[in-house]
Amino acid sequence: MVVFVNKLTLVGSAEEFEAIYADIAAFMMKQDGLIRYKLVRSTKDASVYFNLAEWESREQFEKSVADPEFRAQFKRLAGVVTGDPHLSEVVLEGSPSVV
Repeated sequence: MVVFVNKLTLVGSAEEFEAIYADIAAFMMKQDGLIRYKLVRSTKDASVYFNLAEWESREQFEKSVADPEFRAQFKRLAGVVTGDPHLSEVVLEGSPSVV
């Protein structure tokens, strides 16, 4: 498993960004290998979001972002957000035990 983490900083409208992100998310939900995603907004700085997505493999992630439909959707983000993307490996993971 790999985790995609992208720090996104608004340079445009939050409403426009969230609408575009919803369109991209709908496309990604159809891709093989996507386990789950979250878009979260910083409580420290409302202009900062984080896109978190778990993928079964690096290859499946790379295939999805190379798709021409994704590339077309991605271009819509220009002028709305800037990104700082990282494809990451899980080093440690945990969850509370259920009693």
